[in-house]
Amino acid sequence: MKTKRNALSTFFTNMSWRRIRTASSTPISPIFAAEVESGTVSSEPSLLAFPSGPQTVSLNNNSSVSPNQSKFRNSFNDLDDALNLFRQMAHTCPLPSVSQFNKLLSRILKLKHYSVVVSLFQEMRINGIPISVCTINILVDVYCRSSRVDCGFCLLGVVFKCGLEFNVVTFNTLIKGLFLDNKIVEGVGLFKKLVRENVCKVDQITYGSVINGLCKAGHTQNALDLLIVMQEEGPKPNTIAYNIVIDSLCKDRIVDQALGLLSEMIERGVPPDIFTYTSLIQGLCNFNRWKEVTKLMNDMVLHNVYPGVYIFNILVDALCKVGKLESAETIIQIMIQRKIYPDVVTYNTLIEGYCLQELMDEARKVFGRMVESGIQPDVMTYNTLISGYCKIKEMDKARRAFGQMVESGLQPDVRTYSTLINGYCKIKEMDKALHLFCEIPQKGLHPDVVTYTIMLQGLFLVGRCSAALKLFQEMLVAGHKPNFYTSCVLLDGLCGNGLVEEAMSVYHQLLTRNRNGSHVYGAIIIDRLCKIGRLNAARDVFNDLISKGRCLNVNTYTVMINGLCREGLTDEALELLRKMERNDCLPNTVTYNVILQGFVREKKCHEANLLLDEMVGKGISPDDDTLFFINDLLALKTEDETALKVMQKFAANHVK
Repeated sequence: MKTKRNALSTFFTNMSWRRIRTASSTPISPIFAAEVESGTVSSEPSLLAFPSGPQTVSLNNNSSVSPNQSKFRNSFNDLDDALNLFRQMAHTCPLPSVSQFNKLLSRILKLKHYSVVVSLFQEMRINGIPISVCTINILVDVYCRSSRVDCGFCLLGVVFKCGLEFNVVTFNTLIKGLFLDNKIVEGVGLFKKLVRENVCKVDQITYGSVINGLCKAGHTQNALDLLIVMQEEGPKPNTIAYNIVIDSLCKDRIVDQALGLLSEMIERGVPPDIFTYTSLIQGLCNFNRWKEVTKLMNDMVLHNVYPGVYIFNILVDALCKVGKLESAETIIQIMIQRKIYPDVVTYNTLIEGYCLQELMDEARKVFGRMVESGIQPDVMTYNTLISGYCKIKEMDKARRAFGQMVESGLQPDVRTYSTLINGYCKIKEMDKALHLFCEIPQKGLHPDVVTYTIMLQGLFLVGRCSAALKLFQEMLVAGHKPNFYTSCVLLDGLCGNGLVEEAMSVYHQLLTRNRNGSHVYGAIIIDRLCKIGRLNAARDVFNDLISKGRCLNVNTYTVMINGLCREGLTDEALELLRKMERNDCLPNTVTYNVILQGFVREKKCHEANLLLDEMVGKGISPDDDTLFFINDLLALKTEDETALKVMQKFAANHVK
């Protein structure tokens, strides 16, 4: 135990028991706390601090139990059945065993009627029905799931009062509750106390709870360190513990380390399961490491773990996202050959893959195959098809797909309407877009912030600024808070329609309310001010962002540099380029292209060639725009060979 304590002390921070007991940010009622500590819990519901749901369940009511009902059924369909069963049990003489009551409470817990569990526990105490540590554990679980882990700790007083002995399940539940409530330090502190003071014998579930909590909180490396402690000092990690860390590593894109854990599992005799391989295959697919995916698929079969439809769907999805549609089709054929039949997710993924490539005829064929296979398309299927047609501006076909969806008995959702509305906005058919927007509440749905943002963008696109601003006010009244994209659309729309002063007013309000996105908002304003010739005003906005310590990105600098070059101030633009580098904001190809264009426009061939040389020297790749400016530079018949060399290198790279 001493070795374990030393190892853990280097890993975890110090934590006192008193801090654990007062972990909640929401104070528990002192009356209820005292009653719990004394073991005489009040039946008064207001003391339980539950936010909603039925608070009390009285045994003394006039409802009768059918004599034909089975005395103690093993299952029930709803809460009423559960309450009737409880009444039966509570009025039976002699009383059923406490384990029967515990089973009933557990089932109600699974139905998520948390306040009912608390009320029934109160009834048990009032009516002298015995309880056990298991009963307390169920109640602790209820409080933890209800974000009242502090109440869970108070229940430990009941355990003392009733002369019951603590068990590890109680503390495992409390640890889970602390992590669930994002009390990471407290959860780790409780675990450390259990180990150091030998409060109870921790097990694999205890370690697993801590590892899972750390991973979900983003502390994957700490979870990995704890896994090493388990390997060295016990209890030995099981498949579940390894799976949690492997999955977290893959989500953090540290796939090689996750693969190393798989090898370690096998060496230590811990059998990987389907979840192990699922995480790893998803991680490898994210990096398009197809050869390793194939090897892993073969290895899993050697370990008697066989892929199901879920893993094949991961492969199909990854291949579709990178445009490897033929390979995705091959995977589906392999599935069928192995009698692992594609499901609605498989077909939806493939349809989306074709839609992304704008191959709508192929997408429609997959839809037909899906129906022929006896699989009913769902809302996602139609939403994907509608989105695909909208993307290529075939709105008649999108509307037909919408009609087919309704005819099939499916209810379009807000996303369906938002997609169609966006399609009509893109082609400037705002009357049809508005008709659909008004139809949403008629169907019992409510437009969300995405729907409003799409409508705003469409109205600004056709110059209907008054209607856009009125809709924006309606959005606020409806209780929707504008997100980053809404704010960008509002600023861009006002600027694009010449309402610069209104845009400036919105811009200052955004800066006052939120620092996030200030560089993007600033770039929109600066770009518009530069385009209408108000360079000094653009400078003021730019300098104000810097003076207020706002984090500027490459786009903000590039927009300002472009404005300077438009006015022929290439020297000042070049100085700003140097300033952004000193501020650790690295220029990109677009930044260099903007200044290069300015130099070519002013026929400053020597400066343009020096800039090209610098650009290539920093490893910044030229693009098609760069090539266009180089052509102009060569047309000036400059004697410098830099432009020609860059042109040759650019051509060679494209040939490869």
